Amino acid sequence: MPDPTLDLRNLRYVILAAERGSFRRVAAEVGVEQSTVSRRIQLVERRLGVPIFERYSGGVCLTAAGEMFLRDATIGAHHLRRAVQAVSSLKRGGQGVLRIGLFVSLAAGFLGELVERYQEQYEGIDLEFEENTAERNLSRLIGGELDVVFVTGMPAPVGCEALQLWEERIFVALPSAHSLSGQQEVTWGDIEKERFILSAGGPGPEIHDYLIKRLSAPGFRPDIRVHRVGRENLMNMVARGFGLTLTTASTLGTSFAGLTFLPIAGDEDIVPCTAVWTSNNSNPALHHLLAIARETAQRSSSVDRERFLK
Repeated sequence: MPDPTLDLRNLRYVILAAERGSFRRVAAEVGVEQSTVSRRIQLVERRLGVPIFERYSGGVCLTAAGEMFLRDATIGAHHLRRAVQAVSSLKRGGQGVLRIGLFVSLAAGFLGELVERYQEQYEGIDLEFEENTAERNLSRLIGGELDVVFVTGMPAPVGCEALQLWEERIFVALPSAHSLSGQQEVTWGDIEKERFILSAGGPGPEIHDYLIKRLSAPGFRPDIRVHRVGRENLMNMVARGFGLTLTTASTLGTSFAGLTFLPIAGDEDIVPCTAVWTSNNSNPALHHLLAIARETAQRSSSVDRERFLK
């Protein structure tokens, strides 16, 4: 019975011999002895159990069996080359998947710019996004289900690394018909007695804790209602008077009818935003993202300094 196991290195000699019509020409092109080419091709023929070349004084030509073998083998070699190229590209970070957990909008701001630059440089990478609470995203990160998460603050889970990249100013979203909508900014005193509505998922739990921290006082707790809705429906609820909510500057890149966004006065209401990843993650796509993130953060910092000096 023919041995189906073939040394793929010998396939190159078969393909070249069929193209050149001569073992001698193949040997000269590859830089080996003609006997080496002949021996390698004979090995293939023995393993196939049939001759694939007819030899004559002027050279060689394929037999019917050789033509059939070479037709399928050439396709296989093409797929093999593509597979090798794909794996090499994956190793360089040129292909693959990058799984990202986030909490802010991609419509504008640092994260939107980062993703745009990354896609321009690494078109072969599939980006998979998951919007969830910071706690849930960090849990999935540690469990190996995400490659990197973006969160507020500077968390330091065991086995992870963190890099602060940018800052986000806190804004209050309120109906355009609200009595405060004509102001340039608001204070906590302006809104402390308002009702706030939050999403159960996404950044909702973090916003809840932030409101408690900023507004709670002896004998007073802010009025907070939680709804199981996404960002878009939450904003529509604000526009229809269900309550106010907090968001970050990145949300301002999306247009919402009937809404006004006002910054909360004071430098205390600017939160750091951080990338977190596991120390043992060897995904090349992740490390390319971190390199672009560092470069983008450095550039943003330089622009901010120039604005300050002006």
